[in-house]
Amino acid sequence: MFLSNPFPGAFGLDIGDMSIKLVRLSYHTPFFGESYFKLREVRTIGLQPGIIVDGEIQQPEVARRKILHLLGKEGPEKPINSPWVIADLPEPKTFLKLIEIDTPARELIYDDIAYHAKRHVPFEVEDTYLDWQIINPDEVGNTKTQVLLAAVPKVVADSYTYLLEAAGLNPIALEVEAISIARAMITHQKDYTGEGRALLDIGATRSSLVVYDRDSIQFSTNINFSGELITMALVQGLKIDYATAEKMKIDNGLRYDKNHPKYLKIIASLVEKLTGEIRKALDFYKEHFANTNPITHITLSGGTSNLLNIDDILSHNLKISANPGNVWKNISSLPVLAAEKTKGLALASAIGLALRAAQNPLKE
Repeated sequence: MFLSNPFPGAFGLDIGDMSIKLVRLSYHTPFFGESYFKLREVRTIGLQPGIIVDGEIQQPEVARRKILHLLGKEGPEKPINSPWVIADLPEPKTFLKLIEIDTPARELIYDDIAYHAKRHVPFEVEDTYLDWQIINPDEVGNTKTQVLLAAVPKVVADSYTYLLEAAGLNPIALEVEAISIARAMITHQKDYTGEGRALLDIGATRSSLVVYDRDSIQFSTNINFSGELITMALVQGLKIDYATAEKMKIDNGLRYDKNHPKYLKIIASLVEKLTGEIRKALDFYKEHFANTNPITHITLSGGTSNLLNIDDILSHNLKISANPGNVWKNISSLPVLAAEKTKGLALASAIGLALRAAQNPLKE
């Protein structure tokens, strides 16, 4: 067997505001039978408030030491010796959208991308790293090209590169978070003809919605909803401490609490706003994109998607089925225990990064 991945032991690293998650897979291609992945490592370390805020690294030295601890360079964990990593860039600091350019794919150059980016990207293009992928490049006779355009301010991308290098790592790639989430949550090789998907990732401090249709991400958008937002609303509304509010949220979800009659009203108000933002994003997709398919399902991921009854409420309010996804489905076809599905929801981005890292990362 030939070594197909030039970055042995490469892993995915999801850097968030409140935690850093590491997932490492190995990819096997036997002479007989189908190729498969093996799960090698899953590690998580928490971050205190203020180290990373809304995706901005405020305390790089503390973040560096946290990564070293996660890698086993400090502390009791077995060391991970591979320096190769693919990390994600924070959704609030990035831009991702499918655009159409009136130029055949074979004629496209960087200057064409940069010119059209100025019409779409909400950053100064001169201060931005651009990346793109041509969608369906082999379609014959096309005079127009669909391009998945990604953008991030240079100062943001550089800060993540410096952090990783300061921890002794060699970043193979930095990836927009929406792409890694889609890689984990969209079923590989499934035929989605005639239907679109919405991927709702609900995290501890931020959430995002990704619209996937016609075999590609169409766009992603930030959603003003998170686990922390719920907890702080309970702290203020019920006049309770943070730990009590957090436990109440986990225990009750979207259910009535007879000991705190105001509880459900507070949390339902936030979910109503969430519903409104999702509906607005889906309406935007239908009105501003061509040849759209109906969104037939919303797949949930992120730690806060475990909130009891949130999938049922979203399904009822939006008239679209919504359920927590299975983040392990593109790693193994074997049945997954319900507890592992629930635990894995917080790992969606890290798993998506690890899937790319385990194969030849430069192919994407």
